[in-house]
Amino acid sequence: MVAALALWPHKSANASHAADLARYFVSQPAHRWPPTVGQVAAVYWLQRPDLISLAGPMLRWCEEDLSGDTLYAIKAVADTALKHGVLLHTGDTDPYMRSHIDVMSWTLTCLRHREDRSWLAEHHTPDDAADLLAALAIGDDPPSTSSLNEPTGGTGGVFRAVAQHLRERGVDPRGWTWSLQDLDPLAVAGAAVNFLVWDLGPDANVCCGSTLTEGDLTGRALAFRAEAQARRRVLLSDAAQGAAALRTMRDLGAAS
Repeated sequence: MVAALALWPHKSANASHAADLARYFVSQPAHRWPPTVGQVAAVYWLQRPDLISLAGPMLRWCEEDLSGDTLYAIKAVADTALKHGVLLHTGDTDPYMRSHIDVMSWTLTCLRHREDRSWLAEHHTPDDAADLLAALAIGDDPPSTSSLNEPTGGTGGVFRAVAQHLRERGVDPRGWTWSLQDLDPLAVAGAAVNFLVWDLGPDANVCCGSTLTEGDLTGRALAFRAEAQARRRVLLSDAAQGAAALRTMRDLGAAS
């Protein structure tokens, strides 16, 4: 639910719509959430089918046959996230303004048991530490194009810090290449959501796998992106042909 709300497609200057939209969402019955989340995923699938596919562990529940108790829990989580301003954090039209916080890192850290985090060796870099690392590594005169590869990237907190550092110095992070990999599918899903929210651009890539046993997985991420884009082209082409056939049948029926 936090991922879906963070991805909500409608943005406004200073997130001025957030309060009204939050009140509307809170007023909606629980059974409306699964199809709504599916629609959000569909919007982003048209833009980046690879990233939204990798975000699947956080979104695919909307396709399941959910019990009443589960729907109740879904609405409770949504209402809590809305109460605490998730739309304010992620609803600005300016990507700089919606990149002040790693919402998905906060969510995983708060909801995952500390023993699970320990077993995964999962230690999310605090925002202040990531900001300091970015400033030291990038400097005050960053190039307009470069790359960043993080082999144990988690949900991408260091990427957020670097992107903000670039924007503060007049450099568009969409001109950079970003490559993140992590062993944890949920962290990778969170990173995919974040990369879309933070608008890191067309060359932002995420991959799930072990850095220790598999090495650099950037090539795999690029291959997956190409395959996802190819599938999207085929599906959109089929949909366009189907729509054309329906229009032809309708016109023939009207003529007769």
